[in-house]
Amino acid sequence: MKRFMKYLKPVLTTFLVLPGLTLLSQEAAAVAPEIDRPIYEELGMSPTALASIMVIFTAILVGFVISLSSSAKNILEFKRSKIKGGMKTILLLFGISMSSELFAATETGSTDYLVSFPDSAFWTFFALDVVLIMIILYLTGIMRGVLSEYKVPAKINLFAKWNKQLTDVVPIEEEGSILLDHDYDGIKELDNNLPPWWKYGFYVTIVWSVFYLFYYNVFNVGLLQEQEFLTEMEEGEREVAEYKRLHPVLITADNVTLLEDASSIAKGEKVYTDYCKTCHMENGRGGAGPNLTDNTWIYGGDIKAVFKTISDGTSNGMAKWSDIIKADEIQSVASYILQLDYVAPPDGIAPQGKIIVE
Repeated sequence: MKRFMKYLKPVLTTFLVLPGLTLLSQEAAAVAPEIDRPIYEELGMSPTALASIMVIFTAILVGFVISLSSSAKNILEFKRSKIKGGMKTILLLFGISMSSELFAATETGSTDYLVSFPDSAFWTFFALDVVLIMIILYLTGIMRGVLSEYKVPAKINLFAKWNKQLTDVVPIEEEGSILLDHDYDGIKELDNNLPPWWKYGFYVTIVWSVFYLFYYNVFNVGLLQEQEFLTEMEEGEREVAEYKRLHPVLITADNVTLLEDASSIAKGEKVYTDYCKTCHMENGRGGAGPNLTDNTWIYGGDIKAVFKTISDGTSNGMAKWSDIIKADEIQSVASYILQLDYVAPPDGIAPQGKIIVE
């Protein structure tokens, strides 16, 4: 008799819930707000999209139900029969509800869409989702109630476990096993092992030293510190030169540098031809202006003095070229002048000035 009642219970439950579920879906559609357009149009989407959303949401709820039921079955072995009976009822309800949905989905509707999703199908899905949510709450209540009867085991302190593995510490109560015969004024010595973290770190440094030796000294792949410093200085000088090129207004007599690359010299030669050749003649041999190829200068013969002379002009009639030529062009032409070959008299003008630059 008990066995018969065990199987009769889910069947009776199904027959009791089935009319309610059917009436629920029908009444929901009947008492729903009267609208001129279908629900999917009111929501601003196609029936295919609405059907997909409802199916996915329902599938998620079903997944929760199955997962909770499986967990409850595995955890609560002593209530196995109760959970199994509940699962039978749940599966029957789900099967009947899906049948109702399929029946509702076959009702007449628009055939202009890939999937027809009338309002009755929407309310059927809605009713099914409500039932599934109630089942989820029911199963959650069962698991919470039963688990509260058991004492939850203390959590394993992972930090303490890792600390024990990394330090290899001997408990205080076992220190007698590693006590040495050394006694210094009452201070005794323990024969502890080296901490594993220290040993592993030491091994890593040995491997790293071998790699370092071959990488820097044997195969010469990496740069040593002095070479790296010189390389970075050269790169820095190139960056400064490029920055000055892009910002010529920042070049002054205080920070100007002598340019020796071919492109800068060629640029300076062009500036000399355009602005300086008229007075200083070809190759800087001098004319109305002094000879620029000898080592005697009126205002100084280093890069800073030549840059300043060209930029500010002179009292003997040379113009202030900074009003006409950009600072980077003045730097280039000054660098060009300082690399000119000496042109001796009589082809070149005799030396002028008192400043001699060797």
